[in-house]
Amino acid sequence: MHDSRCPDPVPRRRVSLKTRWSVWHARFSTAGLVARMDEREAVSVVAAVHGGLSILAIGFFSWIINLPLTFPAIAPSAFILFATPTTDSAAPRSIILGHFSGMASGWAAWHLVSAVVGEPVSIQSGGLAAVVSASLALGVTCGLLIRLSCPHPPACSSSLIIAVGGVTDWLGILVIAVAVVWITLQAVAVNRLAGVRVPTWSPVSRTDSDGT
Repeated sequence: MHDSRCPDPVPRRRVSLKTRWSVWHARFSTAGLVARMDEREAVSVVAAVHGGLSILAIGFFSWIINLPLTFPAIAPSAFILFATPTTDSAAPRSIILGHFSGMASGWAAWHLVSAVVGEPVSIQSGGLAAVVSASLALGVTCGLLIRLSCPHPPACSSSLIIAVGGVTDWLGILVIAVAVVWITLQAVAVNRLAGVRVPTWSPVSRTDSDGT
């Protein structure tokens, strides 16, 4: 006998989180954006969004712990990390070692010049002492960046901040160091999440990247 009842509707399959993530990642990863947009436009979107969010994250944490983790030199580092993530200057080794070399150079120059003139060098008081301290710090920093193969230009800003007396206490220098490590690790995680094969420490050699 024919059953006149309407057939049960076909149950809708639930899309798994893994499938949803795969679709989202394919659409909004860096490679997905480049495939749908002009490369320059895609990179500009990635750099703007990720760079802004990285500073927002570290600034929010800075607000919670009431420590100034957002300092001027970290902004150009964020740009390099997200606009040119596969270059040598964006490698974690270059960023961390570069900033640390700059901080050490600035600290040494500030103490040396302060000892010579008999008073702490300060950007507020200005004068020849501040100029000499900044010049000495920047010169040493530039030499170290090349000598240690960590070409990260924003590290020179860290050097100058300390050399002219902007930050001279250990807590302030430690805060800068924490901010540098924070944004570097954050960028590695975000870039890898976006499908960009960035190094975890040293720059990727050209032979490795070419697969030869």
